[in-house]
Amino acid sequence: MLWLTVIEWLGRLVLMILIGLSFWSISIIIERRRYFKNIPTHANDLKKSIREKNFSFSGYYAEFLKELQSLKSSEKVDQAFEAIISDKKKELEKGLPVLGTLGSTTPFIGLLGTILGIIVSFGELSRGAGSTNTVMFSLAEALILTAVGLVVAIPAVVAFNFYNRKVRLILAEARTLKDLFLAYRD
Repeated sequence: MLWLTVIEWLGRLVLMILIGLSFWSISIIIERRRYFKNIPTHANDLKKSIREKNFSFSGYYAEFLKELQSLKSSEKVDQAFEAIISDKKKELEKGLPVLGTLGSTTPFIGLLGTILGIIVSFGELSRGAGSTNTVMFSLAEALILTAVGLVVAIPAVVAFNFYNRKVRLILAEARTLKDLFLAYRD
């Protein structure tokens, strides 16, 4: 039965796809870890410097404020800041949509592989050629695909949530600094 062989190979293709997706996910997680490693979520020194009206900024958050120093009106500061935030947000969220997508879809890809494996098992049973060991092996192979799908998805979801929270904290801190800057600038 040719269709049985085709489905068996499709199941193996699903496994290869899941392995490739896991490497993609891990590479994004490692890259984001390196990126966020030196970005503080709080800028207490910069807040202190603003309160003391010392507007010589340095550090990561200084990038948000340096362009704002030359602007006079609060409306211009808000407009410029939103443009800066928009650019920074793209940089901060790089790769996160992929992690979110992998986290939500790889269990289904694994489930597809499991279904294909179960079809192979039933095909072997219907042929009458499969021994109990052969059928059990193909069922175990099918369940492994679900497990691999979950092994890919769980770290992706955890990393997505962790880095997404970091992005929100960094952007919130930047907004706080902008508001503090506006309050103490005058």
